[in-house]
Amino acid sequence: MLRTLSSKLLDAIEAAKKSPTRKFLQSIELTMNVKDVDLTKPENRFTETIELPHALGKKKRKICVIASGDMALKAEKISTVDKVLGKEDLEALVGNKRMAKKLARSYDYFLVEPSMMSIAAKALGAVLGAKGKAPVPIPPGTELDKFVEKYSRSVTLRLRKGPKLGCIIGTEDMDSKALAENAETVINRIVEKLEKRFKNIASIYVKKTMGKPVKVEIEEK
Repeated sequence: MLRTLSSKLLDAIEAAKKSPTRKFLQSIELTMNVKDVDLTKPENRFTETIELPHALGKKKRKICVIASGDMALKAEKISTVDKVLGKEDLEALVGNKRMAKKLARSYDYFLVEPSMMSIAAKALGAVLGAKGKAPVPIPPGTELDKFVEKYSRSVTLRLRKGPKLGCIIGTEDMDSKALAENAETVINRIVEKLEKRFKNIASIYVKKTMGKPVKVEIEEK
């Protein structure tokens, strides 16, 4: 754990917010650079999906639910679901790489009814795999609205080929404290994945989409 991490994050976010405004709502982005991690070793590479304590404002994740029957009907009534696909929709995508790629680009998370996993993998597996968006099975008996809400406020970070990983933590119109808490959640989860914890962190930055990166001053205990 870092000493006064929240206050340092808050200072950096406030500084980043002072970057010039644009004609669109900018995201607040978090970037972490790691050091002394051998990424040629598979055990040091990872993909981590993290639920944030605060919603991402107007940049909420786009959710596609793949389901049939009652679950599909429930999904269509959930405001945070952006798209519902059924068996016939997936069958139409089999062999149509252009449409499959377009769909994969359009949504952040694909939540799949277990009975639909096979056809989902056939129709979308290759394109989702290329984008690091593995289909997420919906656990039997789960409350679908709560499961969707979890992913609408989640981010996914990948440490693969290079020593940098990052994500958005919200938007510039959000409360700075909420943004700092989102950032701290991400940082702590990623640190848990690193062998030497914070000693593997080279630097942390926050920035607006079009703004200058602001370094987060961190102190180890």
